[in-house]
Amino acid sequence: MKPQTVRTVAVVALAAAAIFVLHRLIAPILWASVLAVATWPLHDRLRHATGPRFGRASALMLTGAVVVFVGVPFTYLVMRGLREGPALLHLWASSQQAGLPVPEWVAGLPGIGAWAARQWNDALGEPGSLSGVVHSALGKLDLARGRSLVADVARDAMAFFFCILVLFCLYLDGDTLAAQIDAVVTRQLGPTGQRTLGVVVRSVRGAVNGLVLVGLGVGVLMTVAYAVAGVPHPVALGLATGLFGMVPFGATVILALVAVYLLAIGSTTAAIVLAVVGAIGIFIADHFIRPVFMAAGSKLPMVLALLGIVGGLETFGVLGLFLGPTLLAVVAAVWRELAAPRVGAPVVVSDPAP
Repeated sequence: MKPQTVRTVAVVALAAAAIFVLHRLIAPILWASVLAVATWPLHDRLRHATGPRFGRASALMLTGAVVVFVGVPFTYLVMRGLREGPALLHLWASSQQAGLPVPEWVAGLPGIGAWAARQWNDALGEPGSLSGVVHSALGKLDLARGRSLVADVARDAMAFFFCILVLFCLYLDGDTLAAQIDAVVTRQLGPTGQRTLGVVVRSVRGAVNGLVLVGLGVGVLMTVAYAVAGVPHPVALGLATGLFGMVPFGATVILALVAVYLLAIGSTTAAIVLAVVGAIGIFIADHFIRPVFMAAGSKLPMVLALLGIVGGLETFGVLGLFLGPTLLAVVAAVWRELAAPRVGAPVVVSDPAP
């Protein structure tokens, strides 16, 4: 066996062993890598601003920003839930004595109001009905499922911790790792591999900018629109619209539900204006702003970007929102390399028509 073959087999075996050892941590490592690649230009600016004496300051600030970015929405939802606690307790006490009457907005739902009101009365209209529904739901949550739920929460918390840890280490030593990756790719794949590596970096940054930044913009816009329209809890609904806005047509679903709610409570004008303004804003964000971000540098057609988002979400979950478009961008770049005319190849000229 040739030495080159032995070395290749050894490298593949070592890589497979490393993946096997780390397979439960692949997701947080990939999340950290995506975040590091997407925010590296900002990391460079912060390092230049803080100077070499405070080289770790940028890593600490950006890692802390990621923790805040994730923790603030979660904290807000928890605080909102605690604030609604007294009202929920009063609702529980009222349901035990007289049942829960049908809310006016449920009976006013267009087309299904009467049916929804009957279903509500059958399930919650009698005294103590809410208690029976809650006990029935909790009865289905047996001890094994409860342990599984606790284990899932603990596993997600650990994954988040390792994601933050890996992200901090990437900020500290990312330059060295990037130089090593560039050297290996150039040595093994030549200029084509180096160009493809550049496509990967640009695609990740475009996916993050197109999904996260545009989603945040849609969330802020719709929060203001919900507040003006008089919708309860506009910040929470705006946050939900922004998060679902990262998925194709997700923001439209939230907007439609809010508009239906306004129609049900009799705010017809507010519902129509909100639906029109929100639909225009979401349409502009999805069809004009997001494609500019996602196609920047990677030259990925919009249809492939959309297919990458949907296919990646189906295959890899939320992480697929970034991996899907990146993989398709690499495939498109490789295809363009294969289809490009080679230097020195004979040029075929068709005979002129007689």
